[in-house]
Amino acid sequence: MKNLIFLILLLPSYGFASNLDIDINKGFLGAKWLSSQEEVEAVLGKPNGYYRINKNRTLLFYGKSVSLLISRNRFREVHIGGDLSDALSELPTTFNTKYDVSNLTIDGKPFLRERFEKVEEALKIELGVPSYSVSAGTDEVFVDLSFSGVGGYGSENEFVLRKISFAYQL
Repeated sequence: MKNLIFLILLLPSYGFASNLDIDINKGFLGAKWLSSQEEVEAVLGKPNGYYRINKNRTLLFYGKSVSLLISRNRFREVHIGGDLSDALSELPTTFNTKYDVSNLTIDGKPFLRERFEKVEEALKIELGVPSYSVSAGTDEVFVDLSFSGVGGYGSENEFVLRKISFAYQL
């Protein structure tokens, strides 16, 4: 009986997306674009925290690296990596590690901290010439990417993805 009670108490903690592959035209990990905040939380689970920007805009935080923007009670943007995750990664506490960037993929391929060409391949979007900041998109989704340069002085500069944002445009 003790085991059964423990199992029942354990099950609600797994109320989040099971597939961590992102389809940028559909949404984020099963949470569809323009879903309400309640619908997003039903798919992804409760966020680690909320930040109310104003009466119409709220950020939901998942893990140390993912934030979702709810605007006028509709899911509109995803931000992965960047300054927020850099600051949170320094904290000694553990946040919802399910949404750690190392677990997220696009079309089955990892993308954060990957080289420019690998990111372009995963997104299946022409990104143009490698640079520190790149914007691209599909008919429905705007993609903003920030890269860091790696490589020593005098060598060809390579770019590694540091932050990516998706914004639904319709």
